Amino acid sequence: MVRFEAVGLRYPGGGPHTGSWGPEALVDVTFALPQGSFTWLLGPSGAGKSSVLRLMHLALRPTRGEVEVLGLRTSRARRAALAPVRRRVGVVFQDFRLLPYLSVFDNVALPLRLAGRPEASLRADVTEMLRWVGLAGRAEALPPELSGGEQQRIAIARAVVHRPALLVADEPTGNLDSHQARRLLALLREMNRLGTTVVVATHDEDLVSRFPAPSLLLHDGRLHDVDGARGVEEVPSERPDQAWPEPRAPAAEPEAVAAAEDAQDDWPEERFAPPHEAPPDPAGEDPFPEPPVRANRAPPYGRLPSIRRGLRRE
Repeated sequence: MVRFEAVGLRYPGGGPHTGSWGPEALVDVTFALPQGSFTWLLGPSGAGKSSVLRLMHLALRPTRGEVEVLGLRTSRARRAALAPVRRRVGVVFQDFRLLPYLSVFDNVALPLRLAGRPEASLRADVTEMLRWVGLAGRAEALPPELSGGEQQRIAIARAVVHRPALLVADEPTGNLDSHQARRLLALLREMNRLGTTVVVATHDEDLVSRFPAPSLLLHDGRLHDVDGARGVEEVPSERPDQAWPEPRAPAAEPEAVAAAEDAQDDWPEERFAPPHEAPPDPAGEDPFPEPPVRANRAPPYGRLPSIRRGLRRE
């Protein structure tokens, strides 16, 4: 599903046009995550968590080493091969990144419209997703009219409306109080139960203790193997549900019980079909080839047509 092999990453040190590059933000990062897993990405600010997530959702290519996402090796992949994989990855940003001039419905529908889905078919999916996150009644509201917790739930709905095989979340609870954070994590765990591979970057130790799962710890761009996650590729892929045993739940406190009851009222019981599984790697494939060292840059995008072409002289 996701595999990093001796990955190094550098950012421009003096600007993108000066030719100088800063120190490595990631140094020899190696791990593998199986399909259907839930993984915490831990570490202090500046440890490299966001860089790892940006490599996972193909916003960057590694400076050296190899990153494989959903069967695609990104370091040498052609530009045309990146777009289909991006459409199978959902991203939850720390600052929501909702378009303030679009309604809640249009923000959630945006990924489907960009993918070319007909309006008649996407309307049912968006309506069901809003009902699933408990915000069906706010479909016509604008993002500035919503609370922080509601905006985060809209961002989650937008990230999962196209049934991603991989969901990455960068500090999704950083702007929420503890009560809203627990509700949000319950939603992410439900997505994982339906088959989505989930990776959540956070520095909230209390949240990790309430939702125990395998963890990767980053410090100064280096990976410290907390729960043996570097060896998860040895787990049989045909039983992803057995990759990580279900942890024993701690004794419920009265406040936690009340919060769980509130969460059950907010999150309806409807379920979605799990996303399609990523194609398995061919048997007997050679290990990762060592790519040439290159300056890191974001994958190029196609040029937008000039707006002047659509203007007529009066």
